[in-house]
Amino acid sequence: MSRIYDNKPLQSVPVQNQTGNWNPQQFQSGSGAILEGKIDSRSRHVITDSKQNKSRYFVLHVRVKIAHRRQFNSKGEEIESNMDATQKVNTGYLMSSYKVEAKGQTDRLTQSQLSALVNKPSLTSLTQRHTPEGCLAFWMTELELKDVEFEDGDVIMLRTKGDGPFIDSVGKLDTSSKEMTNMAGSGQLGESWTDKIMTIKSSQDPPNPKPGQEENEGAGDDEWDD
Repeated sequence: MSRIYDNKPLQSVPVQNQTGNWNPQQFQSGSGAILEGKIDSRSRHVITDSKQNKSRYFVLHVRVKIAHRRQFNSKGEEIESNMDATQKVNTGYLMSSYKVEAKGQTDRLTQSQLSALVNKPSLTSLTQRHTPEGCLAFWMTELELKDVEFEDGDVIMLRTKGDGPFIDSVGKLDTSSKEMTNMAGSGQLGESWTDKIMTIKSSQDPPNPKPGQEENEGAGDDEWDD
């Protein structure tokens, strides 16, 4: 469910006026990424090109928690990413034991992989001094965000337009109810992503194995704790 707010918190962010060549489409090829993170800060940018055309953007500086590459089928329809390389399979009565089996190659991105996918030198040069250490900058037009509200500290989920920092869709995540609210962009983030992420989080610390129980740990979150 989407809730509409006024955009005063966004309008109160100071505007950074910058000039240069401007062609966002060149950074929007590829499948892109889908991720969860927390907004650390925000900035506003007005880019004036050589023809004096102005492009107005909000930039969300996000501390990413988890990210995956977006996946599409042969028809160009988005399909669910493989969230993890392993899966737990119950082996005992009433879930008294389990084993971990291979599920296939994960679509999960490490911090360095996501940074390489998102960061573009010509764009980071505009946002670098506003981006806190350990965060990534994601762009969205003022028009797309004019009727929604995001504030520092909000936990969000977003999809990028291709392999770059431009946002395709974004929503605020209520971590207690697992509901997406305050959404903006070309499409809503589906429940399957939210539920899947919450399932992964709840299974990060499995119960202590019983004697004779098979045990195998999947990829951890260490790469995001640098």
